[in-house]
Amino acid sequence: ICSQLPRGAPPKGLDVVFPARFTFSTGDVEITGGKKVDLDEFISSNYADDDEEWDALDEEEVEAMKEISSASTIKNMQDVEIQNYPRFVVKKLGTSVDEGSRVDSLLKVLLPPSKVVFTKQEKDKEKAKLAAELRDKREAIARQKKEQEKLNSRRLGGFGY
Repeated sequence: ICSQLPRGAPPKGLDVVFPARFTFSTGDVEITGGKKVDLDEFISSNYADDDEEWDALDEEEVEAMKEISSASTIKNMQDVEIQNYPRFVVKKLGTSVDEGSRVDSLLKVLLPPSKVVFTKQEKDKEKAKLAAELRDKREAIARQKKEQEKLNSRRLGGFGY
């Protein structure tokens, strides 16, 4: 998300936190809002070519995602171990922003990343729609081909070449 934002950085006031399991570091990595993101910093050279290590991490991620497959299924925030997932953090919102303008402040920092996510989702939807249309056309062509073969078979009296 951050790399697709206008300055390649999260908006000022919106920090991004990646748990250690996503970054191969000993602790969480925090990107301060307004600072450009260098993704190479997150990938340790120790793991760059180690396929077994990546496979183990993939399996760990699959297991973790089985617990919560969608944010829409969450009924209680206490059920989610937030510290295990990448997240946005707005620090000092309660102390540095006036009570009446907190929503405005949140919108100001969250709208740019949400626009990136929305745009990506729309592109993915369009790709999925095109893929479904292509699949339907291929199936239709296969059905027509089968029907044509049946007709040709009947014309030849059931004898095929």
